[in-house]
Amino acid sequence: MIENTVPFELPGFQIHAIVRHDQTLIIKAQSTATQSRCPDCGTASSRVHSYYTRSPRDLPCNGRAIRLVLRVRRFRCLNAHCQRATFAERLPQLVPVRGQRTQRLTDTLRAVAFELGGEAGERILVHLHMTWSADTLLRILRATALDAFPTPTVLGVDDWALRKGHVYGTILVDLLEHCPVDLLPDREAETLAAWLRAHPGVQIISRDRASNYAEGAKQGAPNAIQVADRWHLLKNLGDALQRLLDRQPKQLREVARVVQATRNPAQEQPESDPLTSEVASVLPEKQLTHRQHRFQEVKTLLAQGYSQRQVARQLHLHRQTVARYQAHDELPRHLAPQNISKAAAFLPYIQQRLNDQDCTLKQIFHEIQSMGFTGSYVSLWRAVGHLRPTDRRKSERQGTPPPPFSPRQAMWLLVRSEEQLDREQVYWRETLLQHSPQAAHAYPLVQRFVQMVKQRQPEVLDAWLSDALRSEVPQLIHFARGLRQDYAAVKAALEFPWSNGQAEGQITRLKLIKRQMYGRAKFDLLRLRVLHPP
Repeated sequence: MIENTVPFELPGFQIHAIVRHDQTLIIKAQSTATQSRCPDCGTASSRVHSYYTRSPRDLPCNGRAIRLVLRVRRFRCLNAHCQRATFAERLPQLVPVRGQRTQRLTDTLRAVAFELGGEAGERILVHLHMTWSADTLLRILRATALDAFPTPTVLGVDDWALRKGHVYGTILVDLLEHCPVDLLPDREAETLAAWLRAHPGVQIISRDRASNYAEGAKQGAPNAIQVADRWHLLKNLGDALQRLLDRQPKQLREVARVVQATRNPAQEQPESDPLTSEVASVLPEKQLTHRQHRFQEVKTLLAQGYSQRQVARQLHLHRQTVARYQAHDELPRHLAPQNISKAAAFLPYIQQRLNDQDCTLKQIFHEIQSMGFTGSYVSLWRAVGHLRPTDRRKSERQGTPPPPFSPRQAMWLLVRSEEQLDREQVYWRETLLQHSPQAAHAYPLVQRFVQMVKQRQPEVLDAWLSDALRSEVPQLIHFARGLRQDYAAVKAALEFPWSNGQAEGQITRLKLIKRQMYGRAKFDLLRLRVLHPP
């Protein structure tokens, strides 16, 4: 079937016929150029020797694949001294030499491959009426030459995991241009030093505190200023504190016991804030369940004009819970489980037995078995989950202390400032400082270091190092010795604004690309996709 018109352009060619075959349009055309130049000597020639046909594929049109049938001429070379007697006319604007695809089709496939990779790119191309395999997309990627990046003057260096815990690489980021400039296959000092020697001109190197990067930067760019990343400085401080608290489980348990005793109404309560006082003044005198008590507190605070976020923060509730309580005049009921199986007939008896504090669910299981229950223990546990009190309320009812803060949680109590902690966390911290002399000795040093890093105060670094080395906390002494060994980079971190924040962002993008490639891509493909400008 011959169609007279089609919205299709072929610059430099005259279209003779358009034939539709199934879902493919076959477009027959010939170049309108009158002459061509020899690729060896460059002599122009218009003497035609013969003709042949090329059949490259092109971008789809109107939802149909395109196959071009180009009548190509072979010219005679008019230069008697040229080794070529004849040559085929070149079509560089449309099809490369010996190419089976048009240049615009290859550019489209390359863009899809860079954004989606092989497998995902193959799937999306089907919807675009282009059937190309994942291997073809990867070959196009590997055949792409990246543009050379200018040597950055401010370089960010950080590591990334090709296989977490086993294989690591290095990413190099231009902190001025906000783009990655290279990926290295490992994080060895020699590899970084070789890259820096091959790219002279780096003036500032922002890095974490890994010794490999420090040594590599020193070998490859001895005149560059090394800047330690401030986030890693604070992380190293937190790790030192966590090692300190790992050795004090007894003190953490004692803190939890004291906090629990203080919460007991029979004992002295810590000073409450205005929000809690306002709630206590209007609560009814009758005994309320925990949910009813919370509902009354939420309604009271909302009536006083506090926002949902303020109430949620004060009562340690989710904001959506506060919003749900605000929308109801009465306490919303818990929805009964939809699948309670064979235990449904025994729920009244189970509820009665659960009110007995000395009764366990295992005992109830054996009792209802004798009453005709044929289900499993797991089905009973799932059916009555909404009836049993939570572990926290049960522990409070039995007088047992709440679980102590983990060393990591306790570390955050010492690192964060007063404004970043709520009233209960401040009370935990004060109790911890009373029961742990080493934590009390470390706390002012920790706060001074955090303030020094956040406000970038290089003039107080020497005094802090001296005080830390004279302290009675071995973990802080070890941390201070490490800072003194990397003194120049640490002080530069407090003097210059550069950090590895941009490098961390580029690593996040790298992880996304790596996971899109299903973990099967090799380093060269990952490097191409990461360095390709978005």
